[in-house]
Amino acid sequence: ERHAALAREPLEVLLALAVRVRLPRPDLTLTQGTPNACDRCHVDKPTQWSVDAMAKWYGQTWRPHYGQILQAGRDLEPEAAGELASLAQDRLYPTIVRATALAELAPYGDDSARKAFAAALLDEESLMRETAVRHLPERDPAQRLKLLMPMLYDPVRAVRIEAAGAVAELRPETLPVDTRRQFDTALAEYRHAMERTADFAASRHNLGNLERSLGHFQKAVDQYQKAIAIDEQFYPAKVNLAMLYNQLGRNDEAERLLKEVVRRHPDLYELQYSLGLLLAEQNRLEEAAVYLRQAAAGLPRRARIHYNLGLLVQRLNRDHEAEEALQTALVLEPENPDYIYALAVFYLERGNREKAREMAEKLSAVNPGSPTGRQLLKIIEQNKGD
Repeated sequence: ERHAALAREPLEVLLALAVRVRLPRPDLTLTQGTPNACDRCHVDKPTQWSVDAMAKWYGQTWRPHYGQILQAGRDLEPEAAGELASLAQDRLYPTIVRATALAELAPYGDDSARKAFAAALLDEESLMRETAVRHLPERDPAQRLKLLMPMLYDPVRAVRIEAAGAVAELRPETLPVDTRRQFDTALAEYRHAMERTADFAASRHNLGNLERSLGHFQKAVDQYQKAIAIDEQFYPAKVNLAMLYNQLGRNDEAERLLKEVVRRHPDLYELQYSLGLLLAEQNRLEEAAVYLRQAAAGLPRRARIHYNLGLLVQRLNRDHEAEEALQTALVLEPENPDYIYALAVFYLERGNREKAREMAEKLSAVNPGSPTGRQLLKIIEQNKGD
């Protein structure tokens, strides 16, 4: 009877069922460190034994696995953007997989990402819509607000309150009257949801984020401090409180919190980066360089970290390290005008006119609407006799 019922199912349902039936993948344990069912039973055998056994039974060829795409996205592999976008829009995969792919796609911010997020905002699955609102990569405030306003009317509260939190950062006082009324309603829903669970650090942290977005800085500080008092190990509250202290000019307190979190969680390289920038603001360049180096090593595909490291160590007269860091940034983002300009100026200041000219010409090619490249070429020509 069960087989007869399956035979009557639409083809897409059968395909979806087929996707959900997966073999263990011990090979992914070797490449990505993910667990697998084989090793959980055969605890006396190495993972390679499981890989060899699977190859003997099922052959040497493995099907592509979405975990490989997600890992490539986490590593910011350039080619992963298109695969993440396709995975996010493929309804044959579980919604949690699609939503995860969408979240990993956000840092790319290219056309494929924008299209995938636009589609996700209209997806029938509320988790996809909520994820799209939470990780929306659109940076232009006007366009961002345009995309978020309809989500305030979403039939699912989780989506509405996520939208309210996002709109709170975008001058909600400029909203049309009807939309402002709906925003206030969704914002009240958000507050109510967080206050009902205010004995959890995460809820206090969320309220702190909301107050900060609304410009209520002391209220934000209070909420972050309450989150830390509830759970001293909940580092997101410490991080956001540190960022707010920095914004308020209370850099000593910001530094103390960031160093505390970095000491306990040295693998949070994004925080190493933030701490390095904070120290650089205070002209503590040697200390800043230590944290920026660690951030660059831990996040090797983050071009902006290499760029900032290159600019900083120039000021310490470490030319070789500076050149290497700036070149790494440019390799990662070959058409970024900031990185090209930085290298052009680096070479020009050190009398290497040929390399400076090469960078200036490249700058003119990738950004023809800007006069900067032409101005650099003119300066290089004027310095010929020096």
